[in-house]
Amino acid sequence: MHIERSHNVGRAEATRRIDALLDDLLRRPFPGGITVQETSRNWSDNILNFSVKAKRGFLGTTISGVLGVNDGSVVLDCELPGLVTTFINEDKIREMVLQQLAGLFPA
Repeated sequence: MHIERSHNVGRAEATRRIDALLDDLLRRPFPGGITVQETSRNWSDNILNFSVKAKRGFLGTTISGVLGVNDGSVVLDCELPGLVTTFINEDKIREMVLQQLAGLFPA
């Protein structure tokens, strides 16, 4: 999945907002009985490498990707495992991510 969202807040502020959003998302309960068991995020300059191990019942999978913060945009590249897209359509996931980014970076 590839998503780009423009912003006009500068790279440092965009990075701060993304970190705050991730902290907030990980504190919230996930819908549908999904639990998050392991998370990893590592910033290297303006690139965030992340992974999340999600589990529902006895089924589990890892979602990982890269998020780049540029001076005027945020670019997310993420491979969604088949197990995820079996339960939630990729278009729905894309829509949810875009809504979160629109909240961070209003037009």
